[in-house]
Amino acid sequence: MIPLIFALAGSIANISDGSASLDMRIADAGGSGNLLAQSLSDDTHSSVGTHSNTADKTSAASQPVDRTRTAAPSITSFSAKSQTFLIGSDVYQIETAGKSYSITNPDPQTLRFEVRKGDNWAAGLDGSGVDRSEIQNASTGVATSWGAAIPAGTPIEMDYQFMVEANSNGTFVNTQDHSNGFFVVGQMHNDDGASGVPTSPPFAIQMDRDRLQIVARYVLPGGNPRNSSSALHMLTLWTDPNPIQTSVYNDIRVQANFSNSGSGYLDVWINGKQVVNYQGPLGFGQGTYWEFGIYRSTATETSAVRYRNLMLTINSSTPGRP
Repeated sequence: MIPLIFALAGSIANISDGSASLDMRIADAGGSGNLLAQSLSDDTHSSVGTHSNTADKTSAASQPVDRTRTAAPSITSFSAKSQTFLIGSDVYQIETAGKSYSITNPDPQTLRFEVRKGDNWAAGLDGSGVDRSEIQNASTGVATSWGAAIPAGTPIEMDYQFMVEANSNGTFVNTQDHSNGFFVVGQMHNDDGASGVPTSPPFAIQMDRDRLQIVARYVLPGGNPRNSSSALHMLTLWTDPNPIQTSVYNDIRVQANFSNSGSGYLDVWINGKQVVNYQGPLGFGQGTYWEFGIYRSTATETSAVRYRNLMLTINSSTPGRP
């Protein structure tokens, strides 16, 4: 017998029978008065995907992968003035312009980020061409003088939910795209102290105008990862063919291994559908650390996003991967 589940508007509704996921969809954002028949802290995903490579060739669909989610940790000790807080036991550092709206904590599972034109992070030496409201994981991995870095070659897994707010007539307007700038909403940042040069993220979830997009970068061992380097390879692995829906949470799951010398991979699921199944060199041979929020080329429009139920684990078991 398949249980009947009512989900809150904008949440992920997952219908399962035992451990097998039978259906997953975003609940109608226009609904009201819905009841939650079971806790959202545990659910089961089933998904398939395709493999994209540097030649833009796509493989046949992969086998379904089932996974049970464990309870997401709560956000504690939050204060925008303290500059650090906890998600579970992980320390996060705040990187914003320090405005009252830059980062807020609407409930114990949710963070809201907002940027307006000129909102740069002065402490990070941002120039006038960048607007930023982000947080950085500063404790997962190996301790450094500035935080922590997850060593290259370490399996990483992330689960969270992401939503953009409308900023113009009920829609999301973003003037940044691949031709004129960037609008990053989640990134594994390279340890630039180890590389000795500034870099762009080896993995980023970003907005290309109103389309969600996944990009990756790598250099082969010995290559220079600086942005202008001929050794740097950038891969656009997926762009959503549809505009993103505002005020609707999207369930995002990532499995990755940042290795540019073998066993590198990146798998991404959006709302239960695998959209990236990449195997090959990934990253620059240095450690990485997780950042999320908004990091964009400066723009006139005010933008806001929300994240909830973040789970980040390292040295995780990845079915079907070496």
